[in-house]
Amino acid sequence: MKSFLSIPAQLIAVIIAVVLFGNMLPGTVVVACYTFSVIFKQLLSIILPFMVFFFVTAGILSFKRNAPVVLAVLLGSVFFSNAVVAMVSYVTMMFVGSEISCDTSLASAIAQSGPIEPLFILSLPSVLDGVLSYFDAVYALIAALAFGIVGSFFDIAWFKNFSRTGKQWVEYIISRLFIPLLPLYVFGFLLKIHAEGMFSCLFQQYGSAFILILSLQIGYLAWLYFVASGFSLRRAWQAIQIALPSYITAFSTMSSAAAIPISIKSAEQNTGNPQLAGVAMPIMANVHLLGDSIVTPILAMVTMMVFQGVLPGFAQYVSFVFYFCFAMFAVSGIPGGGILVMIPILKSNLGFSSEMISVITTIYFLLDAFGTGANVMGDGALVIIVNKILKRLGVAH
Repeated sequence: MKSFLSIPAQLIAVIIAVVLFGNMLPGTVVVACYTFSVIFKQLLSIILPFMVFFFVTAGILSFKRNAPVVLAVLLGSVFFSNAVVAMVSYVTMMFVGSEISCDTSLASAIAQSGPIEPLFILSLPSVLDGVLSYFDAVYALIAALAFGIVGSFFDIAWFKNFSRTGKQWVEYIISRLFIPLLPLYVFGFLLKIHAEGMFSCLFQQYGSAFILILSLQIGYLAWLYFVASGFSLRRAWQAIQIALPSYITAFSTMSSAAAIPISIKSAEQNTGNPQLAGVAMPIMANVHLLGDSIVTPILAMVTMMVFQGVLPGFAQYVSFVFYFCFAMFAVSGIPGGGILVMIPILKSNLGFSSEMISVITTIYFLLDAFGTGANVMGDGALVIIVNKILKRLGVAH
């Protein structure tokens, strides 16, 4: 029964409903549903900066000062790994992007016929609107890094309690309010896109994107284990077999956290370092998101191709990757948090519109199981590399 109530199952039901009944709904219903989606997005944009701040701050404080060298190597490796995978995704799209195209004249026809507009939007009080204009997700991330680093060096009990309580409240609001309503949020935007004639084009393009994402995940993970195992095919295959149960657990539950006990055991076998495995795997489950570093950039670039007909320039994409990798530290503990935290970055760095956000959110949730599984498998390879680095530094034995 739970499988029928899962977010991906609900989103598939939403897509089928739009395809089968979208043309039967009167225009007033389409506009009303779209209005709900717009208001939902406004409310989500209010909570997102607080989500980034509290999750990043709490994560940094949890590291403490008991193993500074281990944490420096670990977090540096995580950031580097996420960035490299995101850049590999860009290079891949530069070669195959021409195979993923869309008739952008549809967008022009939509613009000429007049897009569907919401009945109304929320008007925030001027004071609150002013605060939110300054406290966006980027500034929240910078503030979280600053406060988190200072708090990790000074034992400030009230600040730790504040960050922990704030994280719990934000997590409660997201998981109990926003996530359950997500299918309705997507439904309104998809009805709008369907009414404007872009729906069939979108799913034609994202079918190719799914094949590309899955192929890139398999290929990159195989290469990463090959490197981690000292370029030995035999040792790489052994390491993959040991780590495979954690992939199956993460895939079936769509939760990196649920796979942590199994990933720790796998890491202990692959590294022979139980202490590192016990510290590294819970941290990497939250911040080393190899699957997301493939899924999100590929979907973002495909969405730009579909709606704008272009790929981002190199400088523009590098800026996106920089913020993307920092934001990876803020997605832990929330189902689909990888795409929710990226919304402000997609808008500010890649110029995403509301329609583009709704589409990438839908497709992301449908691919979430594959991304989560790849995240956990990537952790298993990176911990082997980190263990070797620490041995060379004389920290691990």
